[in-house]
Amino acid sequence: MQPFPTSFLLLFYQVSLGGLFAIAATPFHQLERGFYKSTAGVLFVVGFLGLLGKADIYWKSLSLGIRPGSAVELSFYILFLLFFALYLISLWGEHVVFRARSFSLALLTGLAGLVTSAHSFTQASLWSLETILYPLSFFLSALLLGGVTVGMLLGHWYLIDTGQSIDPFVRIFKFFCITLIIQVAFFLLLPLLLYLLGNPNTVRALQRLWEEHAFLLWTRVLVGQAAPIIISIMIWRTLKIPHTMAATGLFYTALLGVFVGEILGRQILALTSLPF
Repeated sequence: MQPFPTSFLLLFYQVSLGGLFAIAATPFHQLERGFYKSTAGVLFVVGFLGLLGKADIYWKSLSLGIRPGSAVELSFYILFLLFFALYLISLWGEHVVFRARSFSLALLTGLAGLVTSAHSFTQASLWSLETILYPLSFFLSALLLGGVTVGMLLGHWYLIDTGQSIDPFVRIFKFFCITLIIQVAFFLLLPLLLYLLGNPNTVRALQRLWEEHAFLLWTRVLVGQAAPIIISIMIWRTLKIPHTMAATGLFYTALLGVFVGEILGRQILALTSLPF
């Protein structure tokens, strides 16, 4: 098991990385450049705060001996934010190739860092099912966190630019919904896969989760998944009117549910080392 601060700081990284993937789902030439500047700026600050916390934990752990995995993980985090910063700077110019390359490198290094983080929590060997399931779970959480965050920020942009086409909002909403549905389906299969094919340590962790932390798990699912599904139906109905202000308010509510659910998931991760 790892302490809660370590798993909690992962949330910042996932918001930042997932937000970049969500930005990629929006039509760049249909939205004003100001939206990308402000949204990328928010996501970068969130990621940078996570890096500061991660670096603090790493330096404190040096007294206990250098862990190569932690050093590699921190290096990927730094590279991710470096390329993210270059992408952010490129938004003030017209260097299209530079922007595309810095964006792509930010995604690649971000994914590498997320996979490294996922492996630091698993108790199984490298050649195990957990090697696939843990990074996949972390990635789906990143997409969900990023999707709901960018959706809320885009909705807020519609309050500024009232003449904007509804299409970009619908696209980010679909990104959020598809990610949410995939995560729910994944969570339904995850316990079964881990129990039948997982490492003995993982199976024992599952048993401990059911026996000691079942309420925490159910709260995480109800608040972080069931509630956002209901809210997403309401968002879709408001977008069909269309009423972007109401949809934005509902996105705020969905964001609250997703973030609370993911924070509870980080608590489960800290207590059991299971990626829920």
